[in-house]
Amino acid sequence: MIRDHQGVHRPDLFRLEYAAFCEANQDSYLRYALVRIEDQAEARRCVNAVLEALRSSWVAVLASECPAARVWKNLRTEAAHRTIGAVERTGRLHAILRDDQADILLLHHHLRLPVDHAACLMGIADHDAHALLRGAERDFITLLNR
Repeated sequence: MIRDHQGVHRPDLFRLEYAAFCEANQDSYLRYALVRIEDQAEARRCVNAVLEALRSSWVAVLASECPAARVWKNLRTEAAHRTIGAVERTGRLHAILRDDQADILLLHHHLRLPVDHAACLMGIADHDAHALLRGAERDFITLLNR
């Protein structure tokens, strides 16, 4: 609840939509963060930090061009900050590929999410996700063969 200028308690704007967004995405966000960070407690703190920051900016995020893409970018950034110094297989993906390419590979191949689900999480169209995945796979193979 928030208090308006007259001191009357009013429900938070779009509180139910925020709760539904978190409910729909939190598990996938946690799985992604866990693969990137490799520590359950730190991955949970990462996702909680992103979702808590989202709570205070929820109305502005809803007004953005693509709320899912904005939140995904925040999650990717937060996970990267918490991954610094960690040497792991999936972290190397982000070191050799563009972030969006590494993410689509991680979501689809490592976490076994369907491409349309990965696209939804990342805030991109299905056809763009398929093209991104093909390009990422091609670039990854090219880099491995060097």
